[in-house]
Amino acid sequence: MKTAILIGFGNIGYCAALDLADSGFDLTVIDKSEKRLKIASRRFGFETLRLNVLKHTSNDVLKRFRYAVTSLPGSIAFKVLMRLVDLGVNVVDVSYFPEDPYKLSDLALRRKVKIVIDAGFAPGLSNILLGKFSQKYGGLKVGRIYVGGLSMDPNIPLGLVLTWSAEDLIDEYVRPARIILNGKQLSVDPLSMVGRIEIPKLGLMEYFVSDGVRTMLKTFNDAVELVEYTLRYPGHINVMMTLKNLGFLSEASFKVNGYEISARRITSKILENHLTKDQPDRVVMYLEAISKRDVFKKFILDVPFDDKLNIHAMGKVTGFTLSSIFKLMVDGLISDNGLIVPERLGMDKCFFNVFNNILRDKGIMVSELDGDVAI
Repeated sequence: MKTAILIGFGNIGYCAALDLADSGFDLTVIDKSEKRLKIASRRFGFETLRLNVLKHTSNDVLKRFRYAVTSLPGSIAFKVLMRLVDLGVNVVDVSYFPEDPYKLSDLALRRKVKIVIDAGFAPGLSNILLGKFSQKYGGLKVGRIYVGGLSMDPNIPLGLVLTWSAEDLIDEYVRPARIILNGKQLSVDPLSMVGRIEIPKLGLMEYFVSDGVRTMLKTFNDAVELVEYTLRYPGHINVMMTLKNLGFLSEASFKVNGYEISARRITSKILENHLTKDQPDRVVMYLEAISKRDVFKKFILDVPFDDKLNIHAMGKVTGFTLSSIFKLMVDGLISDNGLIVPERLGMDKCFFNVFNNILRDKGIMVSELDGDVAI
């Protein structure tokens, strides 16, 4: 039986655990929530630990393990990853932390361990697909990524099911987005590049630019265009623009009845109370890629709520991408030590073929338009 630690047992951690338990892993689950740890114990029979992994007192526990899979808030993930790597633990991480990920590289090489970052949906699966396209067709000249986590019913509030935190949702509309446009790297306001697109099989969608290509800015630094857009149902962006223009997404603080609180925190709480969490969702991805040999391909993914497993589509696609990469690391299909970015995994023919087959078996299928052939 394969042993490892899973740090962070929220929605994504739970979905990753579903797959890893089914694959014969004996996990030790670490989380700060007693409620979530009870689910891990009762549902899977895993050993659980309520542990603050930011404290040095956790070192004796962490260094017992050779492998860790992590699903943590971006605000603390980088510090935890640094500690794990320093202790000689190989890691696959799904968190989108704000720090420069390449700061992990030298330490991982010195400790002779592997760390895969951004191992989720987007970034993650999107990177792997563009990496495969680049390897297969002679380099990447243009990459346009359109991705979205949406409700199945477009008429519910904002057309969203809140399968991730409201704070992270707000961040999508305010965090500067790094892109390549006309061969130049830029950082732009996410709501400064918006539009509508008619996507085959998906219909009319709105989009705004999002910050999902960070490691690819280095991997594909000679691209002419490389952009990630977040998809929403028509009408959504006007609502978010209005909230942003009125200051509801701002960090500015206001004193109310003697208490000081930020507008963003209030908005976050309102969204948490009013956005649905228990309705069926869907995850969509549409890629347009042009190679340096001017090969032009379009790819599409549309995954609905999983009724059989009773898990949201966002958790399924993100969690199963995370667990699949982790399994292949443990099985030795990731050989190099150091920092490993997902697009590089896509360039590895052996890795990609096994990885793609795993996801297809789970109903996560990327199809090529005008041919319906997997990439």
